[in-house]
Amino acid sequence: MTGKQRVYATIAHEQKDRPALSYEATYEVTEDLIEYMGTGKDLVSAISRSGSNQPSAGVKKYGLEHELALQRQLGVDQAIVMSPTSDKTLGNWWGLPLVERQEDGKLVGSWGIRFIEFEYPFGTYIEIDSSPLEKAESIEEFTNLPSPALDLWDFDALEAMLPHYKDLFVWLQVLGCFDIARFIRGTERFLLDLALEPEKAEILMDKVNDIAIAVFQEFVSRVKGKIDGVFVGDDFGTQQGLLISPEMWRKYVKPRYKKLISVIKSYGLKYCHHSCGGIRPIIPDLIEIGIDVLHPIQPLAAGMNNKELSREFGKELTFYGGIDEQRTLPNGSPEDVKREVRERINTLGKYGGYIVAPSHAFQPDTPLENVIAVYEEVLGYKPH
Repeated sequence: MTGKQRVYATIAHEQKDRPALSYEATYEVTEDLIEYMGTGKDLVSAISRSGSNQPSAGVKKYGLEHELALQRQLGVDQAIVMSPTSDKTLGNWWGLPLVERQEDGKLVGSWGIRFIEFEYPFGTYIEIDSSPLEKAESIEEFTNLPSPALDLWDFDALEAMLPHYKDLFVWLQVLGCFDIARFIRGTERFLLDLALEPEKAEILMDKVNDIAIAVFQEFVSRVKGKIDGVFVGDDFGTQQGLLISPEMWRKYVKPRYKKLISVIKSYGLKYCHHSCGGIRPIIPDLIEIGIDVLHPIQPLAAGMNNKELSREFGKELTFYGGIDEQRTLPNGSPEDVKREVRERINTLGKYGGYIVAPSHAFQPDTPLENVIAVYEEVLGYKPH
């Protein structure tokens, strides 16, 4: 059974041999793991603007061929491919084109969102530095905000890349309207707008949603039949629960996602949604509008108990993730990790719809032995 076949069987709740495996990590972990495992020592590969989960603009040593060799070495069945950006960009941040580095080192992304590369003890993360409409007051400032030019994306590059993913289930990563809208406005002002002046928030979400659909359709027109699904990341939750009330989410966010998902499904593709945090109250709504797979199943967030999720939604939904990246992976032993993988397979995978992966990308404070332990437990032997 190929990885592609295994993921399709998983989404259909028809796992036959073993659970499907995925791999997501910060680029520091990927590069350390490549060296640790001796992956692709003789490979020559250009640095990719669309490698799986490589959002940082930081310096990288390895390219797409190395990353794919690592994934195959780990027994991975699927890959998330970011929407490739063109040579007019510096790279991308989860599919958002990064267009300029200023003299102070800050990055400017499309929509005028500014980012800073934040150094922390284990690596580098790109964080929001400032929002272009944070001080805007008039409706005209929202309606007149220009959308990014489509030539920031390289629509031909994806077709050239896809043969490298042979036999893997391929998710094309597309932007979500909620996060980008609040980054354009600033989170605090955006949430206030939803409560007090929702027209402003709606204008921004519509602009972002329209671009997401346009970018997706441009890509799929070139690669129809060569990708299997679309992966959209949009965080609706926090550790304590939803960012906004379920009622507000249903009124303002759900209709826009219904539109996006309906376009995606019209091409016969599967849909995977990523949202960190405690989003349990809106899971029935996500199922209603067509979600096939939910990621990353953050087990320590409010309401995200894996046994309860499986009992309530396991027959309708495929779960993807769930191996705790807050405590177990960084602080446990390899045997602790393996024990948790077994438990998740028995609960989240009870009805056959489970893709084994961390509850977020593997982080640099996770020992490499613990990363490998995830794959050892599923495969039954040490990856080599």
